[in-house]
Amino acid sequence: MSKYNGESFTHYTEKEGLSNNIVRSILEDKNGNLWFGTYGGGVSKYNGESFTHYTEKEGLSNNSVWSILEDKNGNLWFGTYGGGVSKYNGESFTHYTEKEGLSNNIVLSILEDKNGNLWFGTYGGGVSKYNGESFTHYTEKEGLSNNLSNNIVWSILEDKNGNLWFGTDGGGVSKYNGESFTHYTEKEGLSNNIVRPS
Repeated sequence: MSKYNGESFTHYTEKEGLSNNIVRSILEDKNGNLWFGTYGGGVSKYNGESFTHYTEKEGLSNNSVWSILEDKNGNLWFGTYGGGVSKYNGESFTHYTEKEGLSNNIVLSILEDKNGNLWFGTYGGGVSKYNGESFTHYTEKEGLSNNLSNNIVWSILEDKNGNLWFGTDGGGVSKYNGESFTHYTEKEGLSNNIVRPS
């Protein structure tokens, strides 16, 4: 990981205390701590002076973390590659996997909408919406037009009008207005049907 102050770079690697040099996601929490989701090293928290690590040993469900979100209540959600989602309340972890109703245990993206619902973009299971009690799934279904365009969802955004946008791996972008989907692909002018972080 490298930090740029406008003039020069400072580098943080395993040598400086980062748990792994492959960083998949970064979040700054409301207290100013930086959280780095790594590929194989769990999560590293940086308070500006030192690192603290959270791995399977500390209760994380999987050591490969693809996405991080802090919800309105201050809970941290970690989307993992095979362990579903781990929620951290500052003291302990709670896990949500296929067993608890998540559509797939590989979670690539997370978003909290303006109503407090959590949306999890997965690798192969489409999107799971969690309202705090139960999951609802949105997937690609053969022959049905009013569905997600692809079951691999790399990114999620909520626009100012409350529409949800899902960047997929081959199906372009799907927009969901709460009732129906609209798809945008190369056919509609999108530059590429694979929409994901670089």
